[in-house]
Amino acid sequence: YELTGKPADIYGIQKRGRIAPGYFADMVLFSPESVDRGIKRRCSDLPAGATRLVTDAVGVSGVWVNGRRVVNAKGEVDINARTGKVLRKFNG
Repeated sequence: YELTGKPADIYGIQKRGRIAPGYFADMVLFSPESVDRGIKRRCSDLPAGATRLVTDAVGVSGVWVNGRRVVNAKGEVDINARTGKVLRKFNG
């Protein structure tokens, strides 16, 4: 609650921050025993071929937004998942 429900309450973000009936299911499933960071590597996906350092997550089984799995255990992103939206204002 302290990391999810309380901020949602403070900022007036409705039906978020808890896993409960009627709430949107946003969550990250991970193993506390094995969660870690992977090996640093360079990724050339920036404009003009510029590189950046990335570190893959270890021990994360998936990420869900609005009840839909958007990242799997291999770190693969479902590019067709358009389940969320940018919050531009809050009700709090």
